[in-house]
Amino acid sequence: MNYRDIDWNSVWRDLYEKNTESRGSGGCASVWTLREKAHAFLTQSRENPERLHHVIENLPLKADSSVLDIGSGPGTLAVPIARRAARVTAVEPAAGMVEVMEEYAAEEGVSNLSIVQKRWEEIDPAADLDSPYDIVLASYSLGMPDIRAAIEAMCEVSSGWVYLFWFAGTTAWEQAMVDLWPKLHGEEFQFGPKVNVLYNVLYSMGIYPNVEMVRMNHTRRFPGIDAAVNEFREQYRITSPAQEELLREYLATRLLRKEGDDYLHSGATTRVRLWWEVNGCR
Repeated sequence: MNYRDIDWNSVWRDLYEKNTESRGSGGCASVWTLREKAHAFLTQSRENPERLHHVIENLPLKADSSVLDIGSGPGTLAVPIARRAARVTAVEPAAGMVEVMEEYAAEEGVSNLSIVQKRWEEIDPAADLDSPYDIVLASYSLGMPDIRAAIEAMCEVSSGWVYLFWFAGTTAWEQAMVDLWPKLHGEEFQFGPKVNVLYNVLYSMGIYPNVEMVRMNHTRRFPGIDAAVNEFREQYRITSPAQEELLREYLATRLLRKEGDDYLHSGATTRVRLWWEVNGCR
């Protein structure tokens, strides 16, 4: 097959669906319905400020900027961006994330942030958004099966820039999946789509983005092995005592390291920033 004949959007969708089916999840938003998990995610993100700095400091923010943050989670980026911009709209489907984001914004005294509790694919720009926006961004929130349609919609509501952040290669947390999945479920772990597919989707759309890659460390802290097991149980689809014992052993011997009274899960992941002016997709 000629390279130009490959339907990269279908490649993305196929990898996305295989990964979702393998993990038995209902999509990214379904994981974050509980307030407790959303709050833990915010705490974890704030303990790893390198990623936040990498995203925010590279945006062309001005005091009069309007920003759309897609898949904003608990406001990890939306709240600090709102302190620098004129207005921010956050699109986030998960109830737990929205609740924590509202609390975070109130704590920080942010009043120029509006939240739309929907998936990006469900958004009606005319009814739900105050477009156009100077900056549209989606930071590690591209869990969308039809990525081409999602990007086209981003371009339509931007009057300036679109910024996407995604992963290259095997992430630190995926390596554990690769190691454990066959033992837990009798099959290989299915990877989701990475930045190579995303770039080719953009290229096929006539978008030739700027690209920057950075190797970034990430650390999660747990008060004990039990806390780590509880945190990873759903992620690894643990449903039996035998599976839990396999996970516990792996965490104790290979994934976690002791530091004082805590256990740390650390790893490095290659993260990628892609950005372009909207006239590159119209």
